[in-house]
Amino acid sequence: MNGSSNISSKIDLEFSEHKIVFAISDCSLKKKFSFYNLNKSMAKEFVSCLKKIEKMTWGQFSGLNRKNGLTVEDPDSDNFKMIDQENSSIDQLVEKHYFHFRVKKDDLFRVFGYQRKQFFYITQIDPGGKKNHP
Repeated sequence: MNGSSNISSKIDLEFSEHKIVFAISDCSLKKKFSFYNLNKSMAKEFVSCLKKIEKMTWGQFSGLNRKNGLTVEDPDSDNFKMIDQENSSIDQLVEKHYFHFRVKKDDLFRVFGYQRKQFFYITQIDPGGKKNHP
């Protein structure tokens, strides 16, 4: 990353220098897209990935390329609507920061969620890459 010029305006810039903290309070309870769908190996890989990301700031993570970092969800996309349905934030912001990222770089093990302050609220986990990728 070459300084703040690479920081995506799609994150809440007020928190660009804050470390990312993951929260699961909004994670879908539908077995297909929740922690219940992870086997032991997947769960270990998932937690390991989250620990690595939590060493980064929002600015650093948003500055990574798409394969290694955040993919911003288009407001008209099915993914955006899916995340929005799980967003229980009482302060539904006008500007919503919805993303997904890959746990496995060469696979479609994806994690969906949104930024609120320094937190990344995980809303869905898609270890098989089935959601919107038939």
